[in-house]
Amino acid sequence: MKTTICTAAQARLADKTAIHEHKIPSLILMEHAALGCTKIIQKHLQPGDQILILCGPGNNGGDGLSIARLLQRPCFVYAPKASSMSNDERIQWDMLEKNEQVHFSSFEETLSLIQNADMVIDALFGNGLSRNIEGNYKTLIDAVNASNAFVISVDINSGLDATTGKILNTCIISDLTICLDCIKTGQLINDGKKVCSKLECIPIGIPQTIHKDLKTAILLDTKEAKRLLPQRPDDGHKGTFGKALMIGGSYSMHGAITMAARACYQSGIGTLTCFVPDCIHDILAQKMEFAMLKSGEDKNGYFLNMAIESLTKETGKYDIVTIGNGMGQQESTKAMVQKALQLSTCTLLDADACWAIREHPELLRQDFSIILTPHIKEMTYLCHRSLSEILQDPFGTVQEFCTSYPNCTLVLKSDITLIGHKNQMYVLHQPNSALAKGGSGDILCGIIAGLYGQCRNAFQAAAIGTYIHSCCAKQKKDPACFMPEDLIHQIPSVFQSLREG
Repeated sequence: MKTTICTAAQARLADKTAIHEHKIPSLILMEHAALGCTKIIQKHLQPGDQILILCGPGNNGGDGLSIARLLQRPCFVYAPKASSMSNDERIQWDMLEKNEQVHFSSFEETLSLIQNADMVIDALFGNGLSRNIEGNYKTLIDAVNASNAFVISVDINSGLDATTGKILNTCIISDLTICLDCIKTGQLINDGKKVCSKLECIPIGIPQTIHKDLKTAILLDTKEAKRLLPQRPDDGHKGTFGKALMIGGSYSMHGAITMAARACYQSGIGTLTCFVPDCIHDILAQKMEFAMLKSGEDKNGYFLNMAIESLTKETGKYDIVTIGNGMGQQESTKAMVQKALQLSTCTLLDADACWAIREHPELLRQDFSIILTPHIKEMTYLCHRSLSEILQDPFGTVQEFCTSYPNCTLVLKSDITLIGHKNQMYVLHQPNSALAKGGSGDILCGIIAGLYGQCRNAFQAAAIGTYIHSCCAKQKKDPACFMPEDLIHQIPSVFQSLREG
C-alpha cells in the first residue's frame, strides 16, 4: 500500500468521498483509525503508566474517545461539553458512559494531571483547523509542551495548519504523530518539521483508488523504490542499458563532471561519453578510463560558445544528455544549453544549466523529456517565485512548474525532495545533512542519467535515482565527515539491497 501525502482539502475530500460515494460509514473509518492508533500507542506504554487523552470538539476528539475505550486500561480523558461535540464524537462519548476505567477530568484537574502524566495523547484538533487557538485549549497545549510526558498526536499536531505547516498561535510538540490515511503536507514543511518529531502513517479503510483519482503525492519509500528500480535482463547489451553524453566541467571545477560521470557509470549506463573543455581533457583522461572523452574549444578555463558545434552532427546518438556540472555561470553556458537542447533527446539540466535557462524558459517546452535538478536557490531561476515563497510553498511551486512545462520532470532538492511530472509527485522525506556538501548534486545527476538509460522514463529515473542517492548517505559515519566519493562507493550496495529485499 502506498503512503500518500495530502493537503488538508485533499484529505477531507478523500474522507468525504469514502463516506458518500463508497458508502463507508464515518464511524467505521473512526474505529479503524482508533484501532490502528491503539496498537501503536500500546507499544510505547509501560505497566502503571499514567495516560491522559485530550479530546477536542470534533471527529479528532472522537478518535481520542475511541482510543480511550480500546486501550482497556485506566486513563484520564479531557473532553468538551457534549453540546459542542460532533455527531460521531457524541456516539463515542455515549459508549464510554459506563466504562469504569475511564475518568473524565475537569480543566483544572487536567492541568494538574499533565504535570505527572507519563503519556499525553493529543486528539484536540484535526486537519480542519484554520483559526488561532486561544483560551483553555492554548493553556492546555502550552502545559503539555512544558511537561516531561511522551506525547502522541492523532492525525496532526493540534495547532498546526495541515497544508502550510504554520503554527496557529500555539501547537503541540509531539514525540510521535500517527497520521490517519495520509501524511499532511504541513507536517513536512515550515514549522511542521519542528513540531512533528516522528511520523507514522496508518490505513483507516479509505480506498486507495480515491487517492489515485485525486492525484495526491506519494511518499517515496523502500517499497515504492523497489517497484521503480529498472530490471536488468541478463541478455542485455550496451545499447540495452543506454548511451549517455555528459557535457560539463571547467578548469577550476573538473571534479564536478568527474563525480557525475563515475556515478552514472556505477548506476548501470551502457556507454558513457564526456564532452569537456580542452584544458581539462588530459586531466580527465587520467581519472576516467571507463568513459569516452571528447573536448571542445575553451578560453580562460571555460567552454567557448562554438565548442558544442562539433556535437551537432551526433544528433540521435545518445539516449540521454546531461549538461551543467561544473560549467560555471558563463555566457558560453547559456549558448551550450541551448545547443544541447537541439540534440532532441532526453536532457538533464543540472547546476549551472538551471541558471543558464532562466532567460529562455520557452526552451523547456520541447517534444522530448527534460529533467531539471535544482536546489531551492536554483529553483528561483526557473519560476516566478522568490526564495522565501518557494520555502513556504514547495508543493505548490512544483505543481505550478510541472503544469506549465508538461514534458519536464522536476527534482526540487531540499531537506525534503519533491519529484514532479505533470500531475504526479513523489516526496522523499529522508533529511540527511551529509548531502549538504558540494558534489552531492553532481552525483545525483549521474545516478539519474544512469538509470534513465535503463528505463527510458524520466519521471521513473528521477524518482528512483533520488531515493538511491539518499540511501547512499545512510552510513555509519558522522555527516560532517562525508566525502562525495563516499556516496559513489555506496551505490553498488544500495542497488543490491533493493534487488534482493
